[in-house]
Amino acid sequence: EDYPTASVVDGYKGRGLQLTTCYAGSFGKAAGMPIAAGNLFLGTFNVQQALKSPLSATRFGVTFNAVPDSIVGWYKYKAGEQMTDRKYKNIDGKDEFNIYAFLYENTDENGNAVMLDGTNSSSSEYIVLYAQIDEADRVESDEWRRFSIAFEPRNGKSIDPIRLSQYGYNFSIVFSASIKGDDFSGAVGSRLMIDEVDIICK
Repeated sequence: EDYPTASVVDGYKGRGLQLTTCYAGSFGKAAGMPIAAGNLFLGTFNVQQALKSPLSATRFGVTFNAVPDSIVGWYKYKAGEQMTDRKYKNIDGKDEFNIYAFLYENTDENGNAVMLDGTNSSSSEYIVLYAQIDEADRVESDEWRRFSIAFEPRNGKSIDPIRLSQYGYNFSIVFSASIKGDDFSGAVGSRLMIDEVDIICK
């Protein structure tokens, strides 16, 4: 449970997921990555690229052949006391968590493989459907709260049934204890707990 991402016994039902923003130590601070936001996502992480290009090292998505309609689940959240920037300097503001998901085309117009990463997971032209928890719903709570997030079209795109049947889309869902954790900004001690998450498909 000392790790940024951990399984815990006190979930909403049985075990749950605990995501905690942690101080990355003097080495992380010197490397410009002073915090590690607790996170979980569908995809892979290239450890060899972690120091050189951490955002590119985070590669989102698994092949998918269904059309997601919404994501539902349960969460609890407590923000850490002090926000810091990527230089680990105190800044004003309050931390927030994030939950988002997306379906995207996994090949381009020439048939080349497409894999989204931390640099374009919310802005890529290949995203077809996108869902993110509303700011008004990102609240602190000591009690379990239910969330429901609907997918919406992006980039004027629609689902191609043939591409879908051939696993031509990738899907990822992302949970983070600090919404700006990808910029190494957040509050140490911010804690997001997640459980009983369902991906509802059409």
